Amino acid sequence: MTEVQEHHAQLRAWAEGLYGLEAATELLIRGFNGRFADPGCPWVHPTASGHWIDFDSIPSLTGALSGGERRFLQITAALDDGVTTVNLGRCLAGLDRQHVHLVLAAVAHTAGTHQHQQLTVRHDGGLTVDRPGPMSRWDQAPPPPETPSREGGIGR
Repeated sequence: MTEVQEHHAQLRAWAEGLYGLEAATELLIRGFNGRFADPGCPWVHPTASGHWIDFDSIPSLTGALSGGERRFLQITAALDDGVTTVNLGRCLAGLDRQHVHLVLAAVAHTAGTHQHQQLTVRHDGGLTVDRPGPMSRWDQAPPPPETPSREGGIGR
């Protein structure tokens, strides 16, 4: 496992158990080639066992970023169940297709659709409990456009 993969695994472990926190963390890891989940970001803080993300601080620390990056990060921060609110219509209108898909997967995850169960009536009148899976999956996002490699790994 690379240093970047280990860092991402640690962040996922830190977020585990709270769907909104899991979704927000996954957005940072998957969006914009993961650069907003790097330890060098001002909202990623070290601990003795790895790192944690201060999602509430993100909106105040995005001034030098592009409009699309700021919108993406605002949505990410709002999923954490903290104090951040967002005008979803404005934010979504400024995202490219790949990042809109990631936000859809994050919203589906936050809502717990990956854990939903439903009763289905079979043809014979019996009932079956089905787990249909997430409404939108992380791995269905279109591939990102070609970008320079992440040589050097974390903290670019």
